[in-house]
Amino acid sequence: MEEKIKLSVIMPVYNTKKYVGKAIESILNQSFKNFEFIIIDDCSTDKSYKICEKYAEKDKRIKLFRNEKNMWISFTRNKLISLSNTNYIASQDSDDISLKDRLKLSFQFLEKNKNYAVVSWNNLIINENWKEIWKRIYSDNIKKIILKKSPISQPSSMFRKDIFLKVHWYDKYLNYWEDYDLWLKFFSKWYKIKNLNDFLVKLRIRKGQTKSEKLKQTIKNTIFIQKRAVKKYWIKSKFSDKIYLFLENFLLYLPSSFVIYLFKKIEYRWKKEY
Repeated sequence: MEEKIKLSVIMPVYNTKKYVGKAIESILNQSFKNFEFIIIDDCSTDKSYKICEKYAEKDKRIKLFRNEKNMWISFTRNKLISLSNTNYIASQDSDDISLKDRLKLSFQFLEKNKNYAVVSWNNLIINENWKEIWKRIYSDNIKKIILKKSPISQPSSMFRKDIFLKVHWYDKYLNYWEDYDLWLKFFSKWYKIKNLNDFLVKLRIRKGQTKSEKLKQTIKNTIFIQKRAVKKYWIKSKFSDKIYLFLENFLLYLPSSFVIYLFKKIEYRWKKEY
């Protein structure tokens, strides 16, 4: 008799034919085997869906769907979670790589720490050619940083579905930083968030990503989300948060290339440093 599945991996896909196969393999090759893998293709115009089909034919843990029209990321993430059959949701992006113990260690943490809503990990940063170029380390001082920037790595997160439902899902009107808004809602309801100090996801930086292609809109969404967190979610803003918000508004007047340069300087460390 088959053991009941214990967690759900969700992956939205859109035009990542070069990377999606390796992303799928990184989940199928996890040391933790007892999961369902739900994939939704958001009307890709390349061969992404066909690649997913080939993997779905070979592994019954994959449940593959396709949106009838392009619905964007928040709708697709919500749909993925609505299709899940467990209380543990692990996010996977279709151009990233999960290292083999990611699911096991995330699951074990949430099983042992029932008072935590979400757990996440540090990232190794890779480029379009699969080369490790930087690393990104997230602080575990969530309270200090949550009104300044997203406190955890969404592509390496695992969270509890029941709490996700209680805070009313991803905001379907947000298609940039929808995960940041979710963590703020978790935090506002006193649900605990944890960053663990290991590198279990290789996160890809490439052309065509939202952060680089639509940077100014991403910044505007960030500012909107942070202001709403104070006004609607009642998260208390510190003086340092207000200074940070002022600087974010200033970034809107700078060239996008310079803003991206600043972001990398502040958030990433060169590979040679570790």
